[in-house]
Amino acid sequence: MVSALPPNKHQEKSLRTRALLLDAAIDSLAEVGYASASIADITARAGVTRGAQLHHFHTRQELIAQTIDHLTERQREALQRRTRTLAATASAGEVLVEYVTAPFAGKLGKASVELYVGIANDRTLRRNMLRVQHDLTVELLDACAERVEVSRERLEAAFWLTINLVRGATLDEMVGRDRLRRKQVLTEWTRLADSMLS
Repeated sequence: MVSALPPNKHQEKSLRTRALLLDAAIDSLAEVGYASASIADITARAGVTRGAQLHHFHTRQELIAQTIDHLTERQREALQRRTRTLAATASAGEVLVEYVTAPFAGKLGKASVELYVGIANDRTLRRNMLRVQHDLTVELLDACAERVEVSRERLEAAFWLTINLVRGATLDEMVGRDRLRRKQVLTEWTRLADSMLS
């Protein structure tokens, strides 16, 4: 049977379908959690057929493995958007909180937490997650260093406190705490980070 689409159009469609599935996996992880992020749920969210899903990912394990890299790329894109849009007049604390929040809060942060917990006992997936997230974290720290003029040692101390606070606030939100409380905590931390980095 002759293909209806030229090869490059097939490739574009295939890449689009793959991205839809991986984005849907992130949504599923963030909204229903690792345990409930089933192939059926992800396929339905992506709006693709089971056959299309099987063409790209034969097993849930394979899909989750690729989602780790895709999530990290989405987090990197979120950081890049934030670095382009944050006002030049932002204080050191604002830079730190805004940059760290971009990849590690909201939907991306929730999906990341779900993955960390869900794959904790899978040596291969855990190793890959730690590797790609480490690379992202190094980029994030470097981005902060470009905007915050302070010794690397002081910046790193504030940076790791901020990452742990943001992840903790994300987890807090996941278990049903008030979002307003999260905002208040980050506002207070921004003030403290400013004094720490001044």
